[in-house]
Amino acid sequence: MLLGLALSFMSSMAWCVLFNVPVRTILAGGIAGMVGYIVYSLLPLLNAEVLLSTFVSAAIVSLLSQFMSIYLRVPSTNFSVAGIIPLVPGSLAYKSMLAFVNNDYVEGITLATKTMMVAGAIASGLIFGISVVTIVKGARYAGKRAQ
Repeated sequence: MLLGLALSFMSSMAWCVLFNVPVRTILAGGIAGMVGYIVYSLLPLLNAEVLLSTFVSAAIVSLLSQFMSIYLRVPSTNFSVAGIIPLVPGSLAYKSMLAFVNNDYVEGITLATKTMMVAGAIASGLIFGISVVTIVKGARYAGKRAQ
């Protein structure tokens, strides 16, 4: 578990460097990736399915990215892109392509479908987090506009 935390932190920081985020936000990008990996790793211990744990961890990364963007005054994509890197189903996509290359089309379609579902869970989680923050901001300012 500790090795996974360290690798997720370092890989998220590496993506921050790769995408030229401001230097003062690289550590926060690594923290976003590490938090996403922690949630993704702990939810299966509570008998959650892979899709649910991916969705919840992406939503938490999105919420954390929104809050860090407000605090550090930078766009939230600096953190959300780096935060979802540990969640990307790379090995599942590789196994899917390998099955197609080996002419095992049924297994390839099965794995490709799982890959697309995990990718959809990541996208849905990111949108959910952004939507929650937008609704909270809108509700907070709605009372001020009515006065």
